[in-house]
Amino acid sequence: MRVHVFVTVLGLALLARDVSAQPRSSTSRGSTPGPSASQKSVWFGAHASYANESDLGLGARALWSPSGLRRLGVITSLDYFFPSGSEGLVTVNAKHWEVNGNLAYHFGRRWRPYAGPGLNVARRSAELAFLGQPSGSATETALGLNLLGGVRRVNGSKRQYFAEARYEVGGGEQFLVAAGVLF
Repeated sequence: MRVHVFVTVLGLALLARDVSAQPRSSTSRGSTPGPSASQKSVWFGAHASYANESDLGLGARALWSPSGLRRLGVITSLDYFFPSGSEGLVTVNAKHWEVNGNLAYHFGRRWRPYAGPGLNVARRSAELAFLGQPSGSATETALGLNLLGGVRRVNGSKRQYFAEARYEVGGGEQFLVAAGVLF
């Protein structure tokens, strides 16, 4: 419980620091020809990931940045994993997917490291078979917390590349790394 309070307080302190340090702009609206990478507020993309519990995963993600708070971002993702099963007398067919919503505080300009907390909803299911005959199944859905850190590489206004590490407490209960591209 103390870790959750610490992460929340740290996130709010970083947000307050960013809001108070942000300079006021005197330019009029409409004076810029088009959105640059730092002005674009929504990015969509795809990623691949590897987790210590669920093996290889593929997913989609979106990054939202509020217009007045360019250092703050909301990262949402859907990950579908392909856990390894087992063959032999007992066969296990496992499935795992999760939905994540994370709050990220960004540093830097062209290379933008970020860190933050988030929420995770994970769903696991497994079907068991003994000598080819169905023997049972199990399903679990769990809510958990994320602690994440990563870096985005801003490449003009068309795309961004990222790499991320995320530790899930509860929910997916795993450590994973992901990399992908945002458009």
